Amino acid sequence: MRPIGFSTGALAKGDFVRAIRLQGHYRTLKAIELSALRDYELAPLVEAVPKLDLRSFDYVSFHAPSKLRDMDEATAADLLLRLPEAWPIVVHPDILQNTKLWTRFGSRLCVENMDNRKTTGRTVAELRDLFQRLPAATFCLDVGHAKQIDPTMATAILMLREFGDRLRQVHMSDVGARGEHFAIGVMARLAFSRVAAHVPRACPIIIESVIESGAIEHEVQAATDVFDQREPGWKVRAPILSPV
Repeated sequence: MRPIGFSTGALAKGDFVRAIRLQGHYRTLKAIELSALRDYELAPLVEAVPKLDLRSFDYVSFHAPSKLRDMDEATAADLLLRLPEAWPIVVHPDILQNTKLWTRFGSRLCVENMDNRKTTGRTVAELRDLFQRLPAATFCLDVGHAKQIDPTMATAILMLREFGDRLRQVHMSDVGARGEHFAIGVMARLAFSRVAAHVPRACPIIIESVIESGAIEHEVQAATDVFDQREPGWKVRAPILSPV
């Protein structure tokens, strides 16, 4: 089974310790993304990393701030460079203003496709321009963002065809008209299933649905149904999560 897990920001906004603990209740959740979506969260999370117990996870990534309001780009990049070299660092394209700051990351830098709130990174052409500037960067496909931009998922498939060799992980949630991250509904499952065959089985799935802890099993089941089982109709099966 591929690594599946949650963004800490989705499970417990700003409280990464609680989010790690919630995931730790399930031994089958083997992926996690540490999230510092707001720039004031970045330094405390980077400082805490050496003290975090992440041994139960096979895959760990880090989400950089989505906007830089009170922190300059150079400070953010320098903080992110302190993270373990094995961790992909997921970034939104619009913070990548000074290319020289980000080429230092090489393949650690993982560029995410965007939704309609942004002005770049939404289409194949916009991503192509970014990867020309950052040729070693890898790719995080956000299927929820892709669905919001193009509900047919044709754009997502084209992204995978062109940038599939860069694919490092997938973000999964339903995304609203204003960029809200929701639980994965039936229509989202149908849409995401159109790209499943193009995603390698070893590729980690990071769930970004903003949910209460009681909905963890539902979201993991949805991710597994789409990307691993690939069975029509999503028949009821025994729970896939194994509490510790």
